[in-house]
Amino acid sequence: MTMKHPLILLTAATLAAAIASCAPVAQDQAQSAYAHGRYDEAAYDIQAALAHDPDNPTLMQLAAQIFTQRGVKEFQAGQMISAGEDFQRAINYQPTYAMAYDYMGMLSFQQHNWQDAIKYGSAGAGYAGKPEPDYVKSARRNLLKVQSGGFAPYVGARRTRGN
Repeated sequence: MTMKHPLILLTAATLAAAIASCAPVAQDQAQSAYAHGRYDEAAYDIQAALAHDPDNPTLMQLAAQIFTQRGVKEFQAGQMISAGEDFQRAINYQPTYAMAYDYMGMLSFQQHNWQDAIKYGSAGAGYAGKPEPDYVKSARRNLLKVQSGGFAPYVGARRTRGN
């Protein structure tokens, strides 16, 4: 009966070591896939690495980079919903990742969501230590027009009853 306990402890220690070694392997795979532009594969691998080491700041930084680049690819392909989701994932992993905020701002601007364009674009510029991009300035002007009542995109499209 005393032999079972050391065997169980040895098995548990071996299993723990094997699990701990999974994070670096998955990290290496994620970095390789990312470097070769295989963002879906990189996203899968980085999530596997983070499952084994969720508080690792290096992994979280890499995750932010991967999800931002995958979002950029989706953004360029016109897949705005998935792009926005990936930019948000990047921000969740790295709350100060400027590039993800900038793309969220551009996405919001494209959708005429002036408030979010300003919020995300300003945050991105702040985290990057750069001036606000032109789209943020334009969003501020557009928001001011909307708030002042001076922006009515469908004024000429109205018909009266007699027409």
